Amino acid sequence: MVHFTEKWLPTYIRRDLIVLFCGINPGRVSATVGYHYANPSNLFWRGLYEGGLTPRQLKPEETACLLEYGYGITDLVCRPTRSSGELREADFSAGAKQFRQMVQTYRPRVICFNGITAYRHATGRKKEAVSLGLQPQLAFGTADWAGSHLFVIPSTSGANASYTREERLAMFGELSRFLREKGWHPLDPQRT
Repeated sequence: MVHFTEKWLPTYIRRDLIVLFCGINPGRVSATVGYHYANPSNLFWRGLYEGGLTPRQLKPEETACLLEYGYGITDLVCRPTRSSGELREADFSAGAKQFRQMVQTYRPRVICFNGITAYRHATGRKKEAVSLGLQPQLAFGTADWAGSHLFVIPSTSGANASYTREERLAMFGELSRFLREKGWHPLDPQRT
């Protein structure tokens, strides 16, 4: 039997995504079963539904269905661990470089970081104070592309004791409102 640390989760991505969701790295349960946010204590799938981003609550094994709504999913660091505290600076550095290249290739409209730590390492803003929600500037742009909007939600992990369940779930509604303001919400028939 293959140990969970030897398993990797796929990235679901394509061009013209509305939102690319980016976590920090796969946990033990997700790596073991092979699906993002598979731990029953994780609020990600519930948050998508309750926040109005999907018409029903998807199951982890339906991860590929996210693409039908214009959403993608990845992790900043591919290496699974029991806790993100086991990650090394080299993991973050390599992950951030690969993430930047992927974003500049696929150019999602919005990147939603599932956790402040993922945002800090992806953007190199490791010491700055981070507010939840929409960030003030676009990021990862190139000479011919302005970049992606960045949105930060608190980690949906069951181990996140810094925010209540309600606070974590409410941020999905904030993301949904932002997409509606931009005319990008996949559940709105008049979206652009």
